[in-house]
Amino acid sequence: MRNVMTAALIVVSASAGASAKPLSVTECVAQAVTESGKTAEAEGKVHEWQARLAEVESLYYPKLSSMAYVAPTYSARGDVFEAETHWRKPSDWGPYTHLQALLAQPLYSFGRIEAGTQAAAARLAVERARVREVKNAIAVEVKKLYYLHLYALSMAPTLKSALDTVTTAIERAEELYDKSSGEVTQSDVMKLHYAKSELSKYALQAKVGAPLALAALKHTMGLSDATPLELAETLLPKLPDEPELELAEALRVAARERPEWTEIEQGKSAAEKLELAEKLANAPVVFVGGLLSWDWTPMRDRLNNPLLYQQYNQVTGGVALGVQWNVDPALAFAKADGAHALGEQVEALGKFASTGIALQVKKAHDEVMQARELVALSDDGVMATRKWMAFAASAYFTGTGEAKDLLEGLVSYLQARRGYYDNLQAYYMAEAELRAAMGRL
Repeated sequence: MRNVMTAALIVVSASAGASAKPLSVTECVAQAVTESGKTAEAEGKVHEWQARLAEVESLYYPKLSSMAYVAPTYSARGDVFEAETHWRKPSDWGPYTHLQALLAQPLYSFGRIEAGTQAAAARLAVERARVREVKNAIAVEVKKLYYLHLYALSMAPTLKSALDTVTTAIERAEELYDKSSGEVTQSDVMKLHYAKSELSKYALQAKVGAPLALAALKHTMGLSDATPLELAETLLPKLPDEPELELAEALRVAARERPEWTEIEQGKSAAEKLELAEKLANAPVVFVGGLLSWDWTPMRDRLNNPLLYQQYNQVTGGVALGVQWNVDPALAFAKADGAHALGEQVEALGKFASTGIALQVKKAHDEVMQARELVALSDDGVMATRKWMAFAASAYFTGTGEAKDLLEGLVSYLQARRGYYDNLQAYYMAEAELRAAMGRL
């Protein structure tokens, strides 16, 4: 609830034009799952099935049907033994009014209404679980874009430092080449220029990639591109100190919290109850009903004999216990077969999920552990290549080293640095996938 309130305050501040505080990845996820159109679509499905459940439950409520009309009728005077009709002149015609109301209260449907209600309630539970599934997917997408933006920002300082080093090296090489000292050849100068062009391309990609990832992050969070968004971090954070969950514990969490389990369980129940409701479609409905009918016209004389039926000038009514049938066996069994087939599909999904979810958790857990080890190894490589590059640059600028050594050290350092950030980003991506695989937002 606190995350939702935080996200709501962020939206209000942004719409008012105020500068929002920097957001952490957790706050970005809270904003996204609240404001994303995908969440709204999934919640709309929940509202749809809430309405359908209410529609089925309405079968328990009293039903009132009524009809009223006014029609012209000719004049008839007299009694049952002798009557005269007049219809030739306009004055012989007058109004005839009719009002009829039928109130029915269902009492018993032999289980059909109950089965339909249970089917709709189970499907509503499925849609609620799907909202959780959608939010988990949104959380993964937000984290990917968040850390992709930080990845581009993290590479920028390294590329700028390398560009500065190569630019200085080019100036030094061209100075020595112009002196024709023989220490630097034209080939050495061109190698340095090529290295600068390659570094410039990488720097441009990082410069373009960072705002592009941020724009995609805004879109996922339900923000317009013009809305200011500042992140709490400017570089990829270091690995957290706390150890990862053991695989066995991660599997236990997934067995409890994955929304797909609720979807499968409730989906089976919905299909079974729907099949039962369709099979009972031919069963009667027992109801108690009340009928009131009122007819009046000034063009007919009233007959004061209760043994005679008269359509005009009377009030009739009563209460009765009744039974209603709508019999269509072929249609009922066809719909029941369709519901049974739906149940078979859910059963098949359950079998797939029983092994697929465990495999997904194991894969994500292995990737987290692998990325953690690779980050540590890459960090050692960064330290070694930084020293290599520093020694090669010092030797080159003092005239005791070659441009080839400088370029090799620089390329190795950049590859090591990029590998470090690649593995660090891979760790956070795998961690996001692992949390989603466990069903944890």
